[in-house]
Amino acid sequence: MRIKLEDLNSLDLDLTFSCGQAFRWRKLENSWIGMVDDVLLKLQLENNYLNIQSSKPIHESRVREFFRFDDRLDIIIKKLNRNKEFKTISSSIKGLRLLRQDPWECLISYICSRNCKIMMINRMLCDLSKNFGEKVTWGNQTDYCFPSPKIISKSKLNELSRCRFRFGKTQANEVREIAKIVCSKELDFEKVKKMSYPEAKVKLMSIGHGIGNKVADCVLLFSLDKLESFPVDVWIARALVELYSQKFNSKLIDKIKRKQNLSPKEYTLLSDFGRQHFGKYAGYAQEYIYHWKRLRDGAC
Repeated sequence: MRIKLEDLNSLDLDLTFSCGQAFRWRKLENSWIGMVDDVLLKLQLENNYLNIQSSKPIHESRVREFFRFDDRLDIIIKKLNRNKEFKTISSSIKGLRLLRQDPWECLISYICSRNCKIMMINRMLCDLSKNFGEKVTWGNQTDYCFPSPKIISKSKLNELSRCRFRFGKTQANEVREIAKIVCSKELDFEKVKKMSYPEAKVKLMSIGHGIGNKVADCVLLFSLDKLESFPVDVWIARALVELYSQKFNSKLIDKIKRKQNLSPKEYTLLSDFGRQHFGKYAGYAQEYIYHWKRLRDGAC
């Protein structure tokens, strides 16, 4: 399968898969390999075409949905470039797209992401998939489907803990409890997707079990179509006080420079600033700023 792209700058696989939004994709020579649903994909860019090989048939519309090809990246970047600081950043980053991920996998990914580097997050999610997911073999490639909420909800805590969670049995229990809540439909992703951003965030955070401000904002942005969501982590906090120092008080700036944890109130202040400053595409601005900051500071 081949999908013709709008132009050469409408997709960069390296940027899109290495910018910290998805964790189970891997690069092999000049291709990227990973799972969409239960299908193992091998992706490669050639001029302005996306070449797709798959372990079994997958509809082109599903690939388009995953890459958010319904988003006109050129128009989005043009609107964000009205901000002079962002324009400087975007001039060196071309083709970074947000992905439309599966909400269940996205939620568990960001539960695992707390206080962890990307490599550790990848390890936990791969452990979880290998131990509880269905094996997919295609040629000389092997991967695993992400386990369903039903499978995780029925798992034994000692078995789940073998997935080397950062916070051991406590985190394993969080994952299992969230799976039970999803199975019970107390958390219905399709219903959350239809809510406004504020309502959706309140709903996610009401679940508890490790779903705080940042986890909720990441899930809303990367899987539930809330493009105004503006997650804040240490990289974004540092970037904001560097780019917009005049907008924040010296006490907060000093706290961020000292790498101290933000309070919920301080998180909300920074996240609200991002949404108000960048508008309905704040999530795209966030991801470009995140990648720029980490790249410039030598973190990727």
